[in-house]
Amino acid sequence: MSPLSISDIDFQRAKSGPLSTAIAGYTSSDLFKSSGSRSNVEGKSLQHRLSVESRNFFGSTLKKSSNQVFRTKMISLGTGRPTSELYPWNSVTFHATSIDRQISSSSGTKNAIMLSESRTIVKRGGDYDIARGLNYSYAAGSPALLRFITEHIEIVHNPPYRNWATCLSCGSTSALEVALRIFCNRGDTILTESYTYPGVIEVANLLGVHTIGIEMDSLGLMPEYLERTLRTWDESRAPRPTVLYTIPSGQNPTGVTQSLQRKKAIYQVAEDYDLVIIEDDPYYFLCMDLGLDSVKNFTSAKRDDLVTASGYLASLPSSLLALDRSGRVVRLDSVSKILAPGLRAGWVTASDQIINKFIAYYEVSTVAVSGPTQLMLWDLLDATWGHLGFFSWLDQLSTRYRTRLRILLDACEQYFPKEVCKWAPPQNGMFLWTSLDLMKHPIILSGDHKEQNSSFINNQACGIEARILAKALEQGVQITMGSLFDTNKTPIAKVHFRMTFSAADESEIEVGVKKVANVVREEFAMETI
Repeated sequence: MSPLSISDIDFQRAKSGPLSTAIAGYTSSDLFKSSGSRSNVEGKSLQHRLSVESRNFFGSTLKKSSNQVFRTKMISLGTGRPTSELYPWNSVTFHATSIDRQISSSSGTKNAIMLSESRTIVKRGGDYDIARGLNYSYAAGSPALLRFITEHIEIVHNPPYRNWATCLSCGSTSALEVALRIFCNRGDTILTESYTYPGVIEVANLLGVHTIGIEMDSLGLMPEYLERTLRTWDESRAPRPTVLYTIPSGQNPTGVTQSLQRKKAIYQVAEDYDLVIIEDDPYYFLCMDLGLDSVKNFTSAKRDDLVTASGYLASLPSSLLALDRSGRVVRLDSVSKILAPGLRAGWVTASDQIINKFIAYYEVSTVAVSGPTQLMLWDLLDATWGHLGFFSWLDQLSTRYRTRLRILLDACEQYFPKEVCKWAPPQNGMFLWTSLDLMKHPIILSGDHKEQNSSFINNQACGIEARILAKALEQGVQITMGSLFDTNKTPIAKVHFRMTFSAADESEIEVGVKKVANVVREEFAMETI
Protein backbone atom coordinates (compact mmCIF):
# COMPACT_ATOMS: atom_id res chain seq x y z
CA MET A 1 0.00 0.00 0.00
CA SER A 2 1.12 3.58 -0.61
CA PRO A 3 2.47 5.52 2.40
CA LEU A 4 0.30 7.97 4.31
CA SER A 5 0.18 11.43 2.71
CA ILE A 6 -0.99 14.83 3.91
CA SER A 7 -4.16 14.56 1.82
CA ASP A 8 -5.07 11.27 3.56
CA ILE A 9 -5.23 12.76 7.07
CA ASP A 10 -8.92 13.71 7.24
CA PHE A 11 -10.00 10.27 6.01
CA GLN A 12 -7.54 8.58 8.36
CA ARG A 13 -8.86 10.52 11.37
CA ALA A 14 -12.45 9.69 10.51
CA LYS A 15 -11.55 5.98 10.57
CA SER A 16 -9.66 6.30 13.86
CA GLY A 17 -12.71 7.47 15.78
CA PRO A 18 -13.02 10.15 18.49
CA LEU A 19 -10.19 11.04 20.84
CA SER A 20 -10.26 10.06 24.49
CA THR A 21 -11.55 12.86 26.71
CA ALA A 22 -10.45 11.28 30.00
CA ILE A 23 -7.98 13.04 32.28
CA ALA A 24 -4.56 11.43 31.67
CA GLY A 25 -6.37 8.99 29.41
CA TYR A 26 -4.49 6.06 27.92
CA THR A 27 -3.49 6.53 24.30
CA SER A 28 -1.22 4.81 21.81
CA SER A 29 0.20 5.30 18.32
CA ASP A 30 -1.65 2.15 17.26
CA LEU A 31 -4.90 4.11 17.48
CA PHE A 32 -3.72 6.56 14.81
CA LYS A 33 -1.69 4.52 12.30
CA SER A 34 -2.87 3.86 8.77
CA SER A 35 -3.96 0.39 7.69
CA GLY A 36 -0.91 0.27 5.43
CA SER A 37 1.43 0.70 8.38
CA ARG A 38 -0.41 -1.93 10.40
CA SER A 39 -0.05 -4.44 7.55
CA ASN A 40 3.78 -4.40 7.61
CA VAL A 41 5.84 -7.25 9.06
CA GLU A 42 6.52 -7.45 12.80
CA GLY A 43 9.83 -6.08 14.08
CA LYS A 44 12.20 -8.21 16.12
CA SER A 45 12.22 -8.42 19.90
CA LEU A 46 14.99 -6.47 21.66
CA GLN A 47 14.39 -8.12 25.03
CA HIS A 48 17.93 -9.53 25.01
CA ARG A 49 19.34 -6.01 24.56
CA LEU A 50 17.68 -4.53 27.65
CA SER A 51 19.79 -3.57 30.64
CA VAL A 52 19.54 -5.41 33.94
CA GLU A 53 17.75 -2.35 35.36
CA SER A 54 15.13 -1.99 32.62
CA ARG A 55 14.44 -5.67 31.96
CA ASN A 56 12.18 -6.08 34.96
CA PHE A 57 11.00 -2.49 35.34
CA PHE A 58 7.48 -1.70 34.17
CA GLY A 59 6.74 1.76 35.58
CA SER A 60 4.31 3.12 38.13
CA THR A 61 1.64 0.72 39.36
CA LEU A 62 -0.32 3.66 40.80
CA LYS A 63 -0.44 5.46 37.45
CA LYS A 64 -1.40 2.29 35.60
CA SER A 65 -4.29 1.71 37.99
CA SER A 66 -5.54 5.29 37.59
CA ASN A 67 -5.16 5.32 33.78
CA GLN A 68 -7.54 2.42 33.18
CA VAL A 69 -10.18 2.83 30.48
CA PHE A 70 -13.75 2.37 31.74
CA ARG A 71 -16.88 1.91 29.64
CA THR A 72 -19.05 3.91 32.02
CA LYS A 73 -18.57 7.29 33.70
CA MET A 74 -16.70 6.90 36.98
CA ILE A 75 -16.94 8.95 40.17
CA SER A 76 -13.29 9.58 40.98
CA LEU A 77 -12.53 8.96 44.64
CA GLY A 78 -9.28 7.14 43.97
CA THR A 79 -6.85 9.55 42.28
CA GLY A 80 -5.03 12.56 43.65
CA ARG A 81 -5.86 14.77 40.68
CA PRO A 82 -7.22 18.24 41.51
CA THR A 83 -10.51 19.17 39.89
CA SER A 84 -10.19 21.76 37.12
CA GLU A 85 -12.90 23.82 38.85
CA LEU A 86 -10.18 24.95 41.24
CA TYR A 87 -7.65 25.97 38.57
CA PRO A 88 -7.04 29.75 38.61
CA TRP A 89 -7.11 29.89 34.77
CA ASN A 90 -10.37 29.93 32.83
CA SER A 91 -8.91 30.22 29.34
CA VAL A 92 -5.66 30.77 27.49
CA THR A 93 -5.22 32.58 24.17
CA PHE A 94 -2.39 31.94 21.71
CA HIS A 95 -1.25 34.20 18.87
CA ALA A 96 0.79 31.94 16.59
CA THR A 97 2.82 32.78 13.51
CA SER A 98 1.05 31.95 10.29
CA ILE A 99 2.88 31.44 7.01
CA ASP A 100 2.16 32.91 3.62
CA ARG A 101 3.01 29.71 1.79
CA GLN A 102 3.66 31.17 -1.64
CA ILE A 103 7.16 30.32 -2.83
CA SER A 104 9.60 33.07 -3.81
CA SER A 105 9.10 34.11 -7.42
CA SER A 106 11.75 34.93 -10.00
CA SER A 107 11.26 38.60 -9.14
CA GLY A 108 12.61 37.90 -5.65
CA THR A 109 9.35 38.04 -3.69
CA LYS A 110 9.92 36.57 -0.23
CA ASN A 111 7.55 34.55 1.93
CA ALA A 112 5.66 36.81 4.33
CA ILE A 113 5.06 36.22 8.03
CA MET A 114 2.00 37.58 9.82
CA LEU A 115 0.11 36.97 13.03
CA SER A 116 -2.75 34.53 12.72
CA GLU A 117 -6.13 35.15 14.26
CA SER A 118 -5.93 34.42 17.95
CA ARG A 119 -7.18 31.09 19.27
CA THR A 120 -8.60 30.64 22.75
CA ILE A 121 -8.58 27.35 24.63
CA VAL A 122 -11.30 27.20 27.26
CA LYS A 123 -11.46 25.30 30.53
CA ARG A 124 -13.80 22.62 29.19
CA GLY A 125 -14.71 21.63 25.64
CA GLY A 126 -13.20 20.66 22.30
CA ASP A 127 -10.49 18.16 21.38
CA TYR A 128 -8.20 19.59 24.05
CA ASP A 129 -8.95 21.96 26.90
CA ILE A 130 -7.47 23.41 30.09
CA ALA A 131 -9.15 20.79 32.26
CA ARG A 132 -7.09 18.08 30.56
CA GLY A 133 -4.09 20.14 29.50
CA LEU A 134 -3.21 21.39 33.00
CA ASN A 135 -3.92 18.14 34.81
CA TYR A 136 -1.62 15.14 34.96
CA SER A 137 -1.03 13.67 31.51
CA TYR A 138 -0.49 10.13 30.33
CA ALA A 139 3.28 9.70 29.98
CA ALA A 140 3.14 9.06 26.21
CA GLY A 141 1.41 12.40 25.68
CA SER A 142 -2.11 13.73 25.28
CA PRO A 143 -4.26 11.90 22.68
CA ALA A 144 -4.69 15.01 20.50
CA LEU A 145 -0.96 15.73 20.30
CA LEU A 146 0.15 12.10 20.03
CA ARG A 147 -2.23 11.64 17.11
CA PHE A 148 -0.56 14.49 15.24
CA ILE A 149 2.97 13.20 15.98
CA THR A 150 2.07 9.64 14.94
CA GLU A 151 0.71 10.93 11.62
CA HIS A 152 3.80 13.10 11.19
CA ILE A 153 6.13 10.13 11.72
CA GLU A 154 4.25 8.05 9.18
CA ILE A 155 4.18 10.83 6.57
CA VAL A 156 7.89 11.62 6.89
CA HIS A 157 9.49 8.25 7.72
CA ASN A 158 6.89 5.50 7.18
CA PRO A 159 8.74 2.90 9.32
CA PRO A 160 8.66 -0.40 7.38
CA TYR A 161 7.61 -2.62 10.27
CA ARG A 162 4.25 -2.94 12.01
CA ASN A 163 4.88 -2.54 15.73
CA TRP A 164 6.54 0.88 15.83
CA ALA A 165 5.27 3.48 18.25
CA THR A 166 6.05 7.00 19.40
CA CYS A 167 5.78 8.95 22.65
CA LEU A 168 6.54 12.49 23.73
CA SER A 169 9.79 13.29 25.53
CA CYS A 170 11.07 16.23 27.57
CA GLY A 171 13.63 16.92 24.83
CA SER A 172 16.36 14.74 23.33
CA THR A 173 18.80 15.07 26.25
CA SER A 174 16.21 13.62 28.61
CA ALA A 175 15.32 10.92 26.08
CA LEU A 176 18.99 10.05 25.59
CA GLU A 177 19.49 9.52 29.31
CA VAL A 178 16.49 7.18 29.41
CA ALA A 179 17.67 5.32 26.30
CA LEU A 180 21.06 4.60 27.86
CA ARG A 181 19.39 3.36 31.03
CA ILE A 182 17.15 1.07 28.98
CA PHE A 183 20.02 -0.52 27.03
CA CYS A 184 23.24 -0.13 29.06
CA ASN A 185 24.67 -1.54 32.27
CA ARG A 186 27.43 0.19 34.21
CA GLY A 187 30.76 -0.68 32.59
CA ASP A 188 29.27 -1.07 29.10
CA THR A 189 30.58 0.84 26.07
CA ILE A 190 28.61 2.69 23.41
CA LEU A 191 29.90 3.73 19.99
CA THR A 192 29.60 7.28 18.64
CA GLU A 193 31.13 9.40 15.90
CA SER A 194 34.73 10.42 16.63
CA TYR A 195 33.42 13.96 17.15
CA THR A 196 30.03 14.11 18.81
CA TYR A 197 27.65 16.08 21.01
CA PRO A 198 29.37 16.40 24.43
CA GLY A 199 26.07 15.77 26.20
CA VAL A 200 26.08 12.11 25.19
CA ILE A 201 29.59 11.63 26.59
CA GLU A 202 28.63 13.32 29.86
CA VAL A 203 25.35 11.42 30.24
CA ALA A 204 27.18 8.16 29.53
CA ASN A 205 29.86 8.99 32.10
CA LEU A 206 27.18 9.74 34.68
CA LEU A 207 25.72 6.27 34.12
CA GLY A 208 29.11 4.55 34.21
CA VAL A 209 29.06 3.90 30.46
CA HIS A 210 32.18 4.36 28.30
CA THR A 211 32.24 5.92 24.81
CA ILE A 212 34.43 5.10 21.83
CA GLY A 213 34.41 7.27 18.70
CA ILE A 214 34.35 5.76 15.21
CA GLU A 215 36.31 7.42 12.39
CA MET A 216 34.47 9.87 10.14
CA ASP A 217 34.93 11.24 6.64
CA SER A 218 33.04 13.81 4.55
CA LEU A 219 29.94 11.56 4.62
CA GLY A 220 30.01 10.97 8.35
CA LEU A 221 30.58 7.81 10.37
CA MET A 222 32.53 5.22 8.35
CA PRO A 223 30.86 1.79 8.34
CA GLU A 224 34.10 -0.09 7.65
CA TYR A 225 35.61 1.29 10.86
CA LEU A 226 32.41 0.49 12.72
CA GLU A 227 32.54 -3.10 11.49
CA ARG A 228 36.25 -3.44 12.27
CA THR A 229 35.77 -2.14 15.81
CA LEU A 230 33.06 -4.71 16.48
CA ARG A 231 34.83 -7.58 14.72
CA THR A 232 38.12 -7.10 16.57
CA TRP A 233 36.63 -6.31 19.98
CA ASP A 234 38.33 -8.13 22.85
CA GLU A 235 35.42 -9.44 24.91
CA SER A 236 37.79 -10.73 27.58
CA ARG A 237 38.39 -7.10 28.60
CA ALA A 238 34.86 -5.68 28.27
CA PRO A 239 31.51 -6.64 26.75
CA ARG A 240 31.25 -5.84 23.05
CA PRO A 241 29.19 -2.66 22.44
CA THR A 242 25.54 -3.17 21.61
CA VAL A 243 24.54 0.50 21.11
CA LEU A 244 25.53 2.96 18.38
CA TYR A 245 24.71 6.65 18.93
CA THR A 246 24.73 8.75 15.77
CA ILE A 247 23.65 12.22 14.62
CA PRO A 248 23.04 11.54 10.91
CA SER A 249 21.88 14.96 9.65
CA GLY A 250 23.89 18.17 10.09
CA GLN A 251 26.02 16.25 12.58
CA ASN A 252 27.01 18.15 15.71
CA PRO A 253 29.71 19.49 15.47
CA THR A 254 30.90 18.66 11.92
CA GLY A 255 27.73 19.52 9.98
CA VAL A 256 28.06 16.32 7.94
CA THR A 257 24.93 14.55 6.64
CA GLN A 258 25.08 10.82 5.97
CA SER A 259 24.08 9.82 2.44
CA LEU A 260 21.44 7.17 1.84
CA GLN A 261 24.11 4.65 0.82
CA ARG A 262 26.10 5.44 3.95
CA LYS A 263 23.02 4.92 6.13
CA LYS A 264 22.29 1.60 4.43
CA ALA A 265 25.85 0.44 5.08
CA ILE A 266 25.69 1.49 8.75
CA TYR A 267 22.33 -0.21 9.17
CA GLN A 268 23.69 -3.43 7.64
CA VAL A 269 26.53 -3.48 10.18
CA ALA A 270 23.92 -3.00 12.90
CA GLU A 271 21.99 -5.97 11.52
CA ASP A 272 25.12 -8.12 11.31
CA TYR A 273 26.18 -7.35 14.90
CA ASP A 274 22.71 -6.89 16.41
CA LEU A 275 23.28 -3.25 17.39
CA VAL A 276 20.68 -0.86 18.71
CA ILE A 277 20.97 2.47 16.84
CA ILE A 278 20.08 5.67 18.69
CA GLU A 279 19.33 8.10 15.84
CA ASP A 280 19.51 11.58 17.40
CA ASP A 281 18.33 13.88 14.60
CA PRO A 282 17.44 17.40 15.83
CA TYR A 283 18.75 19.08 12.65
CA TYR A 284 16.96 16.80 10.19
CA PHE A 285 14.38 19.37 9.08
CA LEU A 286 16.88 22.23 8.57
CA CYS A 287 17.81 21.75 4.90
CA MET A 288 20.92 23.77 4.05
CA ASP A 289 21.46 22.67 0.44
CA LEU A 290 22.06 26.06 -1.17
CA GLY A 291 20.94 24.70 -4.53
CA LEU A 292 17.36 24.58 -3.26
CA ASP A 293 17.08 28.38 -3.39
CA SER A 294 18.03 28.56 -7.07
CA VAL A 295 15.34 25.99 -7.84
CA LYS A 296 12.75 28.03 -5.95
CA ASN A 297 13.65 31.25 -7.74
CA PHE A 298 12.52 29.71 -11.02
CA THR A 299 9.36 28.18 -9.57
CA SER A 300 5.98 29.72 -10.23
CA ALA A 301 4.46 31.46 -7.22
CA LYS A 302 1.11 29.95 -8.21
CA ARG A 303 2.04 26.44 -7.10
CA ASP A 304 -0.33 25.26 -4.41
CA ASP A 305 0.63 24.56 -0.82
CA LEU A 306 0.44 20.78 -1.15
CA VAL A 307 2.92 20.76 -4.03
CA THR A 308 5.21 23.06 -2.06
CA ALA A 309 5.11 20.80 1.00
CA SER A 310 5.68 17.74 -1.18
CA GLY A 311 8.76 19.37 -2.67
CA TYR A 312 10.12 20.12 0.78
CA LEU A 313 9.50 16.55 1.94
CA ALA A 314 11.33 15.26 -1.13
CA SER A 315 14.38 17.36 -0.17
CA LEU A 316 14.71 15.66 3.23
CA PRO A 317 17.32 12.92 3.66
CA SER A 318 16.09 9.39 4.22
CA SER A 319 16.30 8.50 7.90
CA LEU A 320 17.64 5.36 9.54
CA LEU A 321 14.13 4.87 10.92
CA ALA A 322 12.84 4.70 7.34
CA LEU A 323 15.29 1.85 6.65
CA ASP A 324 14.59 -0.05 9.86
CA ARG A 325 13.10 -3.48 9.14
CA SER A 326 13.88 -4.98 12.54
CA GLY A 327 12.86 -2.32 15.06
CA ARG A 328 16.45 -1.66 16.19
CA VAL A 329 16.42 2.12 15.58
CA VAL A 330 15.47 4.46 18.43
CA ARG A 331 14.86 7.84 16.81
CA LEU A 332 14.98 11.05 18.87
CA ASP A 333 13.27 14.18 17.51
CA SER A 334 13.15 17.58 19.18
CA VAL A 335 11.32 20.89 18.77
CA SER A 336 14.32 22.80 20.16
CA LYS A 337 15.86 23.69 16.79
CA ILE A 338 12.64 24.01 14.79
CA LEU A 339 10.25 25.77 17.23
CA ALA A 340 11.76 26.83 20.58
CA PRO A 341 14.18 25.12 23.00
CA GLY A 342 12.40 26.32 26.13
CA LEU A 343 9.41 24.11 25.35
CA ARG A 344 11.55 21.12 26.46
CA ALA A 345 9.72 18.71 24.21
CA GLY A 346 10.32 16.17 21.51
CA TRP A 347 9.32 12.63 20.63
CA VAL A 348 10.86 9.17 20.54
CA THR A 349 10.04 6.58 17.88
CA ALA A 350 10.99 2.92 18.24
CA SER A 351 9.39 -0.51 18.56
CA ASP A 352 6.40 -0.60 20.90
CA GLN A 353 8.40 -2.77 23.31
CA ILE A 354 10.99 0.00 23.70
CA ILE A 355 8.44 2.84 23.79
CA ASN A 356 6.70 1.04 26.65
CA LYS A 357 10.01 1.15 28.53
CA PHE A 358 10.31 4.90 27.87
CA ILE A 359 6.79 5.39 29.20
CA ALA A 360 7.64 3.34 32.29
CA TYR A 361 10.68 5.51 33.07
CA TYR A 362 8.76 8.74 32.44
CA GLU A 363 6.02 7.61 34.84
CA VAL A 364 8.48 7.67 37.75
CA SER A 365 10.59 10.69 36.68
CA THR A 366 9.33 13.56 34.51
CA VAL A 367 5.77 12.06 34.51
CA ALA A 368 4.97 13.79 31.19
CA VAL A 369 5.84 16.77 29.03
CA SER A 370 4.62 19.98 30.68
CA GLY A 371 0.89 20.58 30.26
CA PRO A 372 1.24 24.17 28.95
CA THR A 373 3.86 22.94 26.46
CA GLN A 374 1.52 20.24 25.19
CA LEU A 375 -1.31 22.76 24.86
CA MET A 376 0.94 25.15 22.94
CA LEU A 377 2.22 22.43 20.62
CA TRP A 378 -1.24 21.04 19.91
CA ASP A 379 -2.68 24.50 19.27
CA LEU A 380 0.16 25.40 16.90
CA LEU A 381 0.81 22.14 15.06
CA ASP A 382 -2.66 20.66 14.84
CA ALA A 383 -5.31 23.30 15.44
CA THR A 384 -3.57 26.22 13.67
CA TRP A 385 -1.10 24.86 11.10
CA GLY A 386 -2.00 21.26 10.43
CA HIS A 387 0.54 19.04 8.69
CA LEU A 388 0.58 21.25 5.61
CA GLY A 389 1.33 24.37 7.61
CA PHE A 390 4.00 22.61 9.70
CA PHE A 391 5.91 21.51 6.60
CA SER A 392 5.51 24.99 5.11
CA TRP A 393 6.98 26.44 8.32
CA LEU A 394 9.92 24.03 8.20
CA ASP A 395 10.51 24.88 4.55
CA GLN A 396 10.48 28.61 5.26
CA LEU A 397 12.66 28.16 8.36
CA SER A 398 15.22 26.31 6.25
CA THR A 399 15.13 29.12 3.69
CA ARG A 400 15.78 31.72 6.39
CA TYR A 401 18.69 29.71 7.78
CA ARG A 402 20.15 29.25 4.29
CA THR A 403 20.30 33.02 3.99
CA ARG A 404 22.32 33.13 7.21
CA LEU A 405 24.56 30.28 6.07
CA ARG A 406 25.31 32.08 2.82
CA ILE A 407 26.37 35.20 4.76
CA LEU A 408 28.65 33.07 6.94
CA LEU A 409 30.20 31.22 4.00
CA ASP A 410 30.78 34.42 2.03
CA ALA A 411 32.53 35.95 5.04
CA CYS A 412 34.70 32.85 5.49
CA GLU A 413 35.72 33.00 1.83
CA GLN A 414 36.58 36.66 2.17
CA TYR A 415 38.48 36.68 5.46
CA PHE A 416 39.86 33.28 6.47
CA PRO A 417 43.34 32.29 5.20
CA LYS A 418 42.56 29.31 2.97
CA GLU A 419 46.08 27.93 3.22
CA VAL A 420 45.38 27.30 6.91
CA CYS A 421 41.59 26.98 7.23
CA LYS A 422 39.36 24.36 5.64
CA TRP A 423 35.58 24.01 5.84
CA ALA A 424 32.71 22.42 3.91
CA PRO A 425 29.15 23.81 3.65
CA PRO A 426 26.70 21.70 5.67
CA GLN A 427 23.75 20.00 3.98
CA ASN A 428 21.65 20.21 7.15
CA GLY A 429 21.73 21.86 10.54
CA MET A 430 23.22 25.09 11.83
CA PHE A 431 26.96 24.52 12.24
CA LEU A 432 30.11 25.17 10.24
CA TRP A 433 33.10 23.04 11.27
CA THR A 434 36.44 24.70 10.54
CA SER A 435 39.78 22.87 10.58
CA LEU A 436 43.14 24.60 11.01
CA ASP A 437 46.31 22.98 9.67
CA LEU A 438 48.58 22.89 12.69
CA MET A 439 51.59 22.05 10.53
CA LYS A 440 51.39 25.58 9.06
CA HIS A 441 51.86 27.18 12.47
CA PRO A 442 55.14 29.13 12.90
CA ILE A 443 56.13 27.12 15.99
CA ILE A 444 56.01 23.93 13.94
CA LEU A 445 57.66 25.52 10.91
CA SER A 446 60.49 27.04 12.94
CA GLY A 447 62.40 23.77 13.08
CA ASP A 448 63.41 24.42 16.69
CA HIS A 449 61.79 21.20 17.83
CA LYS A 450 63.50 18.20 16.24
CA GLU A 451 61.58 15.78 18.40
CA GLN A 452 58.08 16.71 17.34
CA ASN A 453 56.33 13.66 18.75
CA SER A 454 52.60 13.27 19.25
CA SER A 455 52.77 14.64 22.78
CA PHE A 456 54.47 17.83 21.58
CA ILE A 457 51.99 18.30 18.73
CA ASN A 458 49.03 17.68 21.02
CA ASN A 459 50.31 20.24 23.52
CA GLN A 460 50.71 22.78 20.73
CA ALA A 461 47.20 22.06 19.46
CA CYS A 462 45.75 22.61 22.94
CA GLY A 463 47.62 25.88 23.34
CA ILE A 464 46.70 27.22 19.90
CA GLU A 465 43.05 26.29 20.38
CA ALA A 466 42.92 27.96 23.81
CA ARG A 467 44.57 31.16 22.55
CA ILE A 468 42.23 31.46 19.56
CA LEU A 469 39.19 30.99 21.80
CA ALA A 470 40.44 33.51 24.39
CA LYS A 471 41.36 36.15 21.80
CA ALA A 472 38.04 35.73 20.01
CA LEU A 473 36.24 36.31 23.30
CA GLU A 474 38.36 39.43 23.84
CA GLN A 475 37.07 40.63 20.46
CA GLY A 476 33.49 39.98 21.56
CA VAL A 477 32.92 36.82 19.51
CA GLN A 478 32.05 33.39 20.87
CA ILE A 479 33.10 30.22 19.05
CA THR A 480 33.24 26.65 20.35
CA MET A 481 36.45 24.64 20.78
CA GLY A 482 36.61 21.50 18.69
CA SER A 483 38.27 19.50 21.47
CA LEU A 484 35.02 19.59 23.47
CA PHE A 485 33.52 17.24 20.88
CA ASP A 486 36.45 14.81 20.60
CA THR A 487 35.22 11.44 21.85
CA ASN A 488 38.60 9.73 21.97
CA LYS A 489 40.75 12.75 23.01
CA THR A 490 43.49 11.59 20.63
CA PRO A 491 46.47 13.78 19.64
CA ILE A 492 46.01 15.16 16.12
CA ALA A 493 47.80 17.69 13.95
CA LYS A 494 44.75 19.92 13.51
CA VAL A 495 42.78 22.41 15.53
CA HIS A 496 39.02 22.66 15.01
CA PHE A 497 36.37 25.12 16.02
CA ARG A 498 32.63 25.23 15.48
CA MET A 499 30.66 28.28 14.40
CA THR A 500 26.88 28.57 14.21
CA PHE A 501 24.82 30.85 11.99
CA SER A 502 21.62 30.44 14.03
CA ALA A 503 22.08 32.76 17.01
CA ALA A 504 23.61 36.12 16.02
CA ASP A 505 21.74 38.86 14.18
CA GLU A 506 22.25 38.53 10.43
CA SER A 507 23.98 41.91 10.38
CA GLU A 508 26.55 40.69 12.92
CA ILE A 509 27.59 37.43 11.24
CA GLU A 510 30.12 38.94 8.82
CA VAL A 511 31.57 41.17 11.54
CA GLY A 512 32.02 38.19 13.83
CA VAL A 513 33.67 36.04 11.17
CA LYS A 514 36.10 38.82 10.27
CA LYS A 515 37.15 39.16 13.90
CA VAL A 516 37.70 35.41 14.27
CA ALA A 517 39.62 35.32 10.99
CA ASN A 518 41.96 38.04 12.20
CA VAL A 519 42.53 36.16 15.46
CA VAL A 520 43.53 33.11 13.40
CA ARG A 521 45.76 35.23 11.17
CA GLU A 522 47.53 36.72 14.18
CA GLU A 523 48.03 33.27 15.74
CA PHE A 524 49.59 31.99 12.51
CA ALA A 525 51.71 35.16 12.09
CA MET A 526 49.82 36.27 8.99
CA GLU A 527 48.71 39.72 7.89
CA THR A 528 45.32 40.76 9.27
CA ILE A 529 42.51 42.22 7.15
